[in-house]
Amino acid sequence: MDVNRYMDMKRFVVQIVIFAILIGCPPVFAAQVDAGDGYTNAQCTECHEEMVDDHALSVHKSIECLSCHTQAVEEEHEVLVPVDCRQCHAPHDEKVIHDAHSRVACNACHMKGGVPVVDPESKSVIWGGEFRLGSALLPHQVVRTGGEARCGNCHFQGNTLGAASMILPAKSILCMPCHVATFSVGDKTTLVSLFIFLVGMVGLGAVWFSGSIDKVAHRSGEKSEVKTRSTPGALFPDKFFRLLNALIADVLFLQRLFRLSPARWIIHALIFFPFLFRFTFGLTALVLSIFLPDWSVTVAMLDKNHAMRAFLFDFTGLMILAGTAAAIVRCRNEQIVNIASLPEPGRGMPALLGLIVVVGFILEGLRIALTGWPGGAGWAFFGYGVSLLLKGMSGLTETYGYVWYAHAILVGAFMALIPFTRMAHIITAPIALIINARSETKECAKNEI
Repeated sequence: MDVNRYMDMKRFVVQIVIFAILIGCPPVFAAQVDAGDGYTNAQCTECHEEMVDDHALSVHKSIECLSCHTQAVEEEHEVLVPVDCRQCHAPHDEKVIHDAHSRVACNACHMKGGVPVVDPESKSVIWGGEFRLGSALLPHQVVRTGGEARCGNCHFQGNTLGAASMILPAKSILCMPCHVATFSVGDKTTLVSLFIFLVGMVGLGAVWFSGSIDKVAHRSGEKSEVKTRSTPGALFPDKFFRLLNALIADVLFLQRLFRLSPARWIIHALIFFPFLFRFTFGLTALVLSIFLPDWSVTVAMLDKNHAMRAFLFDFTGLMILAGTAAAIVRCRNEQIVNIASLPEPGRGMPALLGLIVVVGFILEGLRIALTGWPGGAGWAFFGYGVSLLLKGMSGLTETYGYVWYAHAILVGAFMALIPFTRMAHIITAPIALIINARSETKECAKNEI
């Protein structure tokens, strides 16, 4: 290994170590005000006598008043803005509350008494109680919510809050290729589909690693040229950059497919690149929601009605729909010549994928209509158009749940079928390309010697 390659690898390792250290650092939230900078609790209750018993029963009874009421540090504080819970508490993630709930105020779920209502101006769901002058402030009596006990305050049949009547599960790992989701597998749809998928992958792996298989060899029983058994010591640091170049060109940008068939490359690109974008977007949003939950970029990425996210997700959804339609039309053309190194095109899985996208757009239209066409939703131009078709229809709160499950079941079916169909090439093709790149790298190394 020459000196330059050694220094490149050394810098690469150092960068990885620094990145790991930064990721491991705990997030820093907004600093609390030191109670020593203003009034003590005893001084506060000299004027606010009605708060003594109320605060004593609060889950925040051990916290100084000024830790939350930061404006009260000033001598004149007759008019205060509402306390922002995120001064201390990070927003819940998808796994906890089953959605971003970006337009639901904290007190709508965590406040005793009252009922959640929709603020006519902001379209946000807020606490609908009433504060009386001189009485105990109910915000002190916030409650810890566990499980789905309080979800029924919003999620019930015929509600006017824009909430589905069903309490839906969190978006699981099954949803990550398209949505901001978490690494959870709690719902039955995910569990069943992943089980079938893993069984299929075990069988596919057993066949794959039993020798070397390509499409022709699989049908004829012959061995292919690409050996899939791993060889000890096959990958060395001095070959890393060559392999990386092959991965970027062939796996990421589908260079070999373009050389073989530009038409099929376009079809694959219409499907592959939107999925790649959505997966990267969702994974980035998930990481940011853990480490920088209050950052404006994180909030924007989690908000389905943010103009950027709404437009990009609808645009990429239409790209996938166009790609699946093109794949189906191309399959019906009898003059297509199959490429020996690629799987034969089929109509079933592209049609299923297209149906998933169509149901997804219907689901988006239902969400926009249910929530009263909030600001920014218009940027989801296709889903917004669907929502206008649903305007004035009754029973949307019930319909939303059924359509959501239909979408989830279709996704689960697609995932479960991958190992048993030609769609398995989305897994086997990158592996084969990596093995080929390794072999080519070894040949180059021999030639250099």
